[in-house]
Amino acid sequence: MRGKMWLIMLFSLLAISGCGEQQATKVVRYSQPQVCEFATTMAQLDAQRPDPKQLRFLNETWRTLLTEERFRPDEKPIAAQRMTELNYYLARDTLQLLDKVLGITAETYEEIEALRRFASNPKEMKVPDSMIRNYRNAVQACCADAVSRNATALLRAEKESGLYAVGRRAYFMQRDVNALLDNELTFADYRQKLDAAKSKLPAMAPKLKLDTDWVTCRKQR
Repeated sequence: MRGKMWLIMLFSLLAISGCGEQQATKVVRYSQPQVCEFATTMAQLDAQRPDPKQLRFLNETWRTLLTEERFRPDEKPIAAQRMTELNYYLARDTLQLLDKVLGITAETYEEIEALRRFASNPKEMKVPDSMIRNYRNAVQACCADAVSRNATALLRAEKESGLYAVGRRAYFMQRDVNALLDNELTFADYRQKLDAAKSKLPAMAPKLKLDTDWVTCRKQR
């Protein structure tokens, strides 16, 4: 009987010890592989002058990860803040691209105006198809795709922000240049619109924090 009592006491001690070990064990919740890859790509950016092409790719990845709900609750706000800071540089890139489009548009406008001066009915004059085609090709070769992708990224920002204001100018680029060429909008007025959007951006570029300390990734073997 006494032997059985010792066995019972021994099993009780083992059970208590086992529970203590389980309580002391910390469960590590790893980041999803797609998030780890996203964080690594972000960390590889130039913190002083991030490449706009890489920023456009990063924004597309960011949207996919959000849609697929890949982020942990603690990761999402950190990633969002870092993307907002990175998109300051994308907004600056957008303004530079719109400046290039404005230059191309101004050259085409002068060519069209030269024809209008000799037209019997300038308001009804048909612009030659070749001139329109050359203009579209020049804008496409320069900036059209980049401006469109930048707009998609920037329009996800808060509506009162400078990022959103620049994104709107990029989104309505085609409408605006058509208005310029048709004399429905002056170049001075359009320049004011660009300056107004630019004035909403922070005067100083944000200091980027791009390390991967916000994710918990498995070590690759």
